[in-house]
Amino acid sequence: MSTDGDSITTPLVRGLLAALSVLGIGLAVVVVPALAAQVAGTASSATALDAVLIALNVLVLGHGGGIMLSTGVIDGAVTLTPVGLQILLVLLAALSLRRVGHRLELVRGDGVLRVGALRDAGVSLAAFGGTYAIGLAVLAAIGRSADAAPMVTSAVVSGALVAVGGGLIGLLWSLRREPTAAVPGVRVLELLPAPYGAVARSALLAVLGLFGAGMLLVLVLMLTHVPAQSALFDQLAPGIVGGLVLTLLQLALLPLLAVWGLVVLLGGTVVVGTSTGISLGEVQTGVLPALPILGALPEPGALPGAAWALMLVPALVVGLGTVSLVRDVAELGRREQITAWIAYPVVVVVAVLLLAGLTTGGIGDGRLVHLGPAMGTLVLPLLGVVVLATGLVLAVLATDLVPWTRRSIASLRERVDAAESEERGEGIGSRGRTGAAAAGGAAADGKDADGATDEVSDAVDEEHPSEVDAADSWDEDVEDGDGQGEDPDGDPDEDAWSTDAADDVTADHADEDPTGPPADEDPLSPRAGR
Repeated sequence: MSTDGDSITTPLVRGLLAALSVLGIGLAVVVVPALAAQVAGTASSATALDAVLIALNVLVLGHGGGIMLSTGVIDGAVTLTPVGLQILLVLLAALSLRRVGHRLELVRGDGVLRVGALRDAGVSLAAFGGTYAIGLAVLAAIGRSADAAPMVTSAVVSGALVAVGGGLIGLLWSLRREPTAAVPGVRVLELLPAPYGAVARSALLAVLGLFGAGMLLVLVLMLTHVPAQSALFDQLAPGIVGGLVLTLLQLALLPLLAVWGLVVLLGGTVVVGTSTGISLGEVQTGVLPALPILGALPEPGALPGAAWALMLVPALVVGLGTVSLVRDVAELGRREQITAWIAYPVVVVVAVLLLAGLTTGGIGDGRLVHLGPAMGTLVLPLLGVVVLATGLVLAVLATDLVPWTRRSIASLRERVDAAESEERGEGIGSRGRTGAAAAGGAAADGKDADGATDEVSDAVDEEHPSEVDAADSWDEDVEDGDGQGEDPDGDPDEDAWSTDAADDVTADHADEDPTGPPADEDPLSPRAGR
């Protein structure tokens, strides 16, 4: 991009042309369905001009502005924004300024902003926003009629917000570049200083997830209330073209209902008229507009206590965003990490409150004067869900709780194993000591037992001396192991037998007195001689 005299003129003109193109597309989006409905509505007395005027009023509402009605049925201000149409207009503005950013070549081939890029981007954005707001104000003034009159001031403010917000998104989007072998890639959120890029990425993930949770709740209600919606649709009998227009209108209102569903999931209350409210505890509804999509609202009455468990859904979504944040700031310093941990729940809370505020409004001065979330019932539950979910995840992932728990479990396991090993060792030792004690006791008792046995043996010896002597001689020979007590010729030595028997009797008497000294053996006895 050159830096001569036309470097400012070109961004200015490009921004102006982009604003006019977006206004033209937005006008076509609302006028074409209105004209189609007017042509197809044979029972309607509205003219094509009336259809165009109605479309201009809808365009102002779609930007977030307001209109004044005096139809006799509905009198007063209408400030309920069809959020689906608003999202479409923001997206159109973003795409238009993205093309402007590419044509201005804000980024050089090496991935660096060129000289004067910020100035050119600012000029184009200012031209886009100013032209868009003025153009919408002109359309709002043209759309005035006897029954409806758009508020010009609100049209200017809402148009400028949509243009600047969408245009800024588009210019930042134009800076994005894919990485190459020589030049690193450019990511929009990475342009923010650390750790705010990680905070923005995690908060965006959480907000989109929360919006998706609300949308899922609405879709489930729509699927479970199909008969009621069909009855309302048949009651209106819009025809083919009218049915398409009615479907487009309901699609424009679907994101609004999704935000309402999110508010209910977070524990807040959604008001659908005077003395009404929808929450996780109770549903109170009154007379509503005959719009088929409103047939998906729950039946009036108290809800079961288990319905409060649905608050875990947004808590889980916020927790997933916190997990992403912890992962993204893991390499940063402790100060940056704490900053990110504090900024993340603040950004999520503010974003949800902004969404809830955008979906509040009213229709006329009657019983539908208050529609949308009751902000007073949302703030505390929202803070509780976001702060608690963030705190729990941080306590698990960003502190030493998990390593400390693992170390504690490992230490406890080691102590248990050591105690079991010690118990097994003591059990084995006690059994060994018990066995030794038993053996010692048996040995001690054996002396008495031997004594008793010897007494019995003496009694037997008196009755059968020869047999006892032979048995004792055989026992001594076995104990000696040398085969003594037998004659080499195989004949028993009678003297040896008698001598051995005498010795055994003497030993038996010695055993009866365990404390007495053992009898000295006669060195001249045949046993000693052997």
